Amino acid sequence: MGVLWTVWPLDEQMRAWLDDQGIAFPDKGSRFPTGIEIKQMLAAFPGSAKITDNGIGASYSAFLTQGAADDELWTLLQITEFTGDDEPQQLWFEKGHEQLIADVLRKLTPACGPLALIADVGDPPQIID
Repeated sequence: MGVLWTVWPLDEQMRAWLDDQGIAFPDKGSRFPTGIEIKQMLAAFPGSAKITDNGIGASYSAFLTQGAADDELWTLLQITEFTGDDEPQQLWFEKGHEQLIADVLRKLTPACGPLALIADVGDPPQIID
């Protein structure tokens, strides 16, 4: 069994929840990344990205690996319903290495602002900026 990772922008509801949890966050604009921002990040990804694009209104995924075979990091980036290149995408990660997931999000945050990364195992959320 692996960890599922939710990604969420620092909208009003997320900021209120983070305040309740006592977790600091930057006072910056934040939104989900667009489809094109995700695709550009994947095109520049410094490892391997095996993409499954089922079109508008369907699932989109990228199996990401990085590093040497004996020390390889991996994760599966998921978009349940891809809404288009110019539209914000609700992405999440299915299992994988936390370090790689955070690195992937750091490549997106210059465009979309800070993002909350929340594991389904009850750990405190991380703010990726």
